[in-house]
Amino acid sequence: MTPILRPAIRADLDALVELEEVSFDSDWFSRRQLSHLILRAHARTLVIIQPDDDVIPSAPAVDDVMAALWPAGSVERDDATPLRSVLGYGTVLFRRNSRRARLYSFCLHPESRGRGLAQRMLTSLEQLAIAQGCTQFDLEVHTGNGAAIALYERHGFEKCGRL
Repeated sequence: MTPILRPAIRADLDALVELEEVSFDSDWFSRRQLSHLILRAHARTLVIIQPDDDVIPSAPAVDDVMAALWPAGSVERDDATPLRSVLGYGTVLFRRNSRRARLYSFCLHPESRGRGLAQRMLTSLEQLAIAQGCTQFDLEVHTGNGAAIALYERHGFEKCGRL
């Protein structure tokens, strides 16, 4: 079954905390920080999940970017997401009265890498930024993360500084 990309919900928090811990050696977000990103921040957080075999998504309408990320037949907004099904997530922060967006967090479970999921998620996050009226998309990445740098460069990101 094809993984589903959808907005993160409160029920995803346990899975996101676990994902952070298996994906990063240090500096991972706490449950409280992730909750803020999902529920309160001027941001959008998407998750990519592996649906159960009995869930068959249909093609969504594409009028609204967020609505298009809720495939019919997918997880309902209030359903809990099993830990094992969350493959990755990404968060974009928006600034009020600004045309700049920032890719704030982005990770895939180590066992889910190399399947094109990062490409798919990054494309959707970029579309969300465009839908918000953003014309610039910024991010920071560790210089030792060659796979992430290659992904971002394939998407047209350019190095503009070093911290």
